Amino acid sequence: MNTNVNPLGTLTPEQFLKDYWQKKTLVIRNAFPDFESPITPEELAGLSCEEEVNSRIVIEKDGDHPWQPIYGPMDDDVFAHLPETHWTLLVNDVEKHIPELAWIVDQFRFIPEWRMDDLMISYAPEGGSVGPHMDLYDVFILQARGHRRWQINAQPVAKDNQVSGTPLRIQKDFIAEDEWLMEPGDIIYIPPGVSHYGVATDDCMSFSIGFRATSHADLVNDFIGQLTQNLDASLTYRDPDLKIQNNPNEITTDAIERVRTIFKEYLDPNNPQLAEWFGRFVSDTKTDMTADVDEIISAIAEINDTTLMRNPASRFAFIKDNDNAQLFIDGDCYTVTSLFTETLCKDRSLDSNTVIASATEDEQSLLIDLINNGKLIIEDD
Repeated sequence: MNTNVNPLGTLTPEQFLKDYWQKKTLVIRNAFPDFESPITPEELAGLSCEEEVNSRIVIEKDGDHPWQPIYGPMDDDVFAHLPETHWTLLVNDVEKHIPELAWIVDQFRFIPEWRMDDLMISYAPEGGSVGPHMDLYDVFILQARGHRRWQINAQPVAKDNQVSGTPLRIQKDFIAEDEWLMEPGDIIYIPPGVSHYGVATDDCMSFSIGFRATSHADLVNDFIGQLTQNLDASLTYRDPDLKIQNNPNEITTDAIERVRTIFKEYLDPNNPQLAEWFGRFVSDTKTDMTADVDEIISAIAEINDTTLMRNPASRFAFIKDNDNAQLFIDGDCYTVTSLFTETLCKDRSLDSNTVIASATEDEQSLLIDLINNGKLIIEDD
């Protein structure tokens, strides 16, 4: 299978970012030529039965109620009682559980990798769908098996346009502005805010490469949490310039100005803590999905002439500062050289000799720690 393709077809990444990214829907025919799904529906169903896997089934018809969700882990009894049609199985973070599939998300590294969320794989028989809905994140959907008809509507969605009686956010009124029938190897890119409705026309598998859409509320709350966790308790609101007030219940403009001064000190966009906080924030997986380590490495010579793979369950990011860099891995920060950082983050699979040659003695020790903690995997021959 070709693991090095241009998923944008004849478009360059520069053209895509300029004309389509977070702007409008794009269909790319035969983006993955001769594509065959590397995972079968049966294997996907088996994965959904595992305790640590995030999975769900959506039954449109013939369930307990219309658009019934069932949350994993699944079991044989769940699958035995599914209707013949009009249901969908969805499994998240597949590339983290099956690292051999990470090459699919790696084809989209023209978007910063720290923006990546996961590879979600769905299976549906004829009529299977999760209903017309709108997401706040960007997604590329690769048709992997069978056919799916996609319809979109880019108009704003009214808050009350939602099907009742289900926890799923499904639109009750949806009018298609455009539609396409997707075949294996085709991709549809859907930007945030565009309503979309995909329905399987036969046994169908789709691979969704989704990107994070962190809310402003989450960003601000997390940054404030970072700022306050180590603040000295002796730093309190003070007013040594207090003056007699006409009414002791009045909050004066002077009081508001004192609070404003406190906030400015910490919430200044030029706060030197902001860059490190953001690196930790976007690289934090919020999970503990590390690889099993078969053998502990004690010396750098033990990994000579091997191939290393960055664990798809780990997040790597960095901020350069001339010859040095802050390297972020799963929410941790390491101060290292730019050469080592860029070598480590260049590709998913890495020649160990090249990485070792780029590393200082301390960075070689870090390399050993990353392997022993499952952040880097020694690939089998």
